[in-house]
Amino acid sequence: MSKNDKNIDAYSKALLDKKTEYNEELKKPKEVHQMTEDERRLAEKTMSSALDMLRKERGQKTIAEEERLYEENKVDSQHMEDDFTTSSIENEQSSDALDLVHTMLQDMSNDDDELLPSQVKKLKEKQEKKEKKEKKEKPKKEEEPKKKKSKKKKPMSKVTKIILGCILLGVAALGVYSYKVLVYDPQNIVSPAQQKTYDKLVSYADEYGDNMMSDAEKLELIDLNSGYKKLLDKQKTSINAYFKEQTGKSYTALLREVKELEKTKEEVKLPAYQQIVGLLNDWDAKSDEEKMAVADMQSVYSSLSKSLKKEVDSLSKSKTGKDFIDLCKEQAELKTAAQEKAQQEEEQKKSENASKIQEYQASLNSLQQDYDTYAQYAQSLESDLANASDEDRSQIQSQIDTNNQMLYSLQQQIAYYQQQIAALQS
Repeated sequence: MSKNDKNIDAYSKALLDKKTEYNEELKKPKEVHQMTEDERRLAEKTMSSALDMLRKERGQKTIAEEERLYEENKVDSQHMEDDFTTSSIENEQSSDALDLVHTMLQDMSNDDDELLPSQVKKLKEKQEKKEKKEKKEKPKKEEEPKKKKSKKKKPMSKVTKIILGCILLGVAALGVYSYKVLVYDPQNIVSPAQQKTYDKLVSYADEYGDNMMSDAEKLELIDLNSGYKKLLDKQKTSINAYFKEQTGKSYTALLREVKELEKTKEEVKLPAYQQIVGLLNDWDAKSDEEKMAVADMQSVYSSLSKSLKKEVDSLSKSKTGKDFIDLCKEQAELKTAAQEKAQQEEEQKKSENASKIQEYQASLNSLQQDYDTYAQYAQSLESDLANASDEDRSQIQSQIDTNNQMLYSLQQQIAYYQQQIAALQS
């Protein structure tokens, strides 16, 4: 055998001898020192004080406080779910503390000597290691309630599946209904016809804003109004805003203005309007009497629409420098003054005529008397002619002819005065 083999055998033999001695020592009965009651209480008090000091240094509650909290939470913890909560952590901590105390007491009871400061230090180190271990195991404890919750479920029966399916269908139907009522809105869907009307209105606003429309083209907005009424609310809002930007008026305001324009176009054909326009045209060339006729047109003017009144006022101002109502008042005053003057002239004329009638009547009466005289003389001449001789007949005939001429002249004069008197009296 080599030298190394000899050394190995010697080492093995030594190990076997040591093991034999160790086993024999274990077989020997160990003497256990039994502590008295006073020693036990003193040891418990010393250990409890050391542990309380250690716990206070770490910001923890004393063992007495832990026991009190444990008793308070013991009843509540029985009714709580098996879950990882703050209270459960406190309970576990207090239980561990109690177990540690009992273990230490048990060790002390089996020890021959009293507790030394070095032993207290060892206890502190042991407590620190245990707390570090608890911190590492804490995440595992948090996962344990989750594992408990995820227990194996029993398979559902067919009836349960049917009921669950009906519930899911009901929830789905309720969701669809809620979407239709609260989210889905047909007002958000634009039809081709609505889009076409919208584009036409935009084009109208552009042309109107550029002042490129005649009155006839402006009236086209009335035809577009039926399509406007069918637009979506958001389209109507957009159109009104766009019209305001392009024309200075919203769609609804401009539509009212265009409708008024259409009404004006129709009313322009009315006879009343044409009569007023006829009086105002060529105003400077009309006589005073023709101008005074405007005073009688105020009631006709009042019957016109608002737009036509504006047209009349505009025309009147351009022709006379006054609004039509002011012109009517002016001409009414002139007409009243003319009527008063005419009345005065009439009365004066009547007075003059009365004087003339008296004068003519006096002349007429005188002529009538002369006529009656010559008529009687004519009768006497006729009688003389009938009884006269041949020599006197020619002379009497000559007198009769002269007398007849005088009667004719008197008749002419009488007729003239009668006509004058009749004319003055009429």
